[in-house]
Amino acid sequence: MLWKRIATAAVLIPLLVASILLSVGRPGGWPFLLLCAVAAALCADEGFRMFLHGAGDRVSGVALAVLAYLSTALLPGSFAVPALLVCVLLSVFHVLPGAADPVEKARRVATLSLGTIYVGGLLSTYPRTLLLPRGEHWVLLGILAVAAGDTFAYFTGRAIGRRKLAPAVSPNKTVEGAVGGLLGSVAFSVLYAHGFLPFVPAVYVAAAGAAVGISGQAGDLFESLIKRAAGVKDSGTILPGHGGMLDRADGILAAGPVLYLFAALSSHVGVAA
Repeated sequence: MLWKRIATAAVLIPLLVASILLSVGRPGGWPFLLLCAVAAALCADEGFRMFLHGAGDRVSGVALAVLAYLSTALLPGSFAVPALLVCVLLSVFHVLPGAADPVEKARRVATLSLGTIYVGGLLSTYPRTLLLPRGEHWVLLGILAVAAGDTFAYFTGRAIGRRKLAPAVSPNKTVEGAVGGLLGSVAFSVLYAHGFLPFVPAVYVAAAGAAVGISGQAGDLFESLIKRAAGVKDSGTILPGHGGMLDRADGILAAGPVLYLFAALSSHVGVAA
């Protein structure tokens, strides 16, 4: 399993880094924007397959998630939130027709609405971060800090993990692993910023790394909760050693808004040149 994870990461990470660097200076950062759109479609499809049995609901859900992603990523800030809420309303309009039981309709609306925001809304923060000053480095810092935290948590948990973190949600995760993962996220963030964001104070970067690391671990646990509710081990099988795209992106999704806030604030208060 470990070698499969390493092999998959060896393919995905260069692709991700290339799409980010190629996006610098291009309108809307379109290479990275399109890569994230593909990721949004895959994550949404996996998520909806766990709970929605009708093909029409799943197709509509994927379309709404991608629409939410594109509209909130591309529209000016004052329009992004209303656009996201319109996508939520569209999920309601999709479910209202027909003679199905109202309880089932409510369940479908809740699933579609949550999936639309969870995938499309959260993921849209990355293209927006990319367009900030030195945004390519903030995006790389955030995504790789989540990955570093995941790696440190895995090895720390296996080595010294004793106390269960959330046994009802993810029995294998430990408090020690979570602490190791958090330290890994902070350490990576500080080291990365030292080389590529030298004008940002180390204390500020450490705080950003901690916030990203905590959010990433929370996102991982939230997706574990979803899978446990659905009765599945993995969200999919597209990534050898990792499971599905949602399994790999869960922490990245959750860290997106936090990363954007730290990146935007750093520029606003003038700590990043």
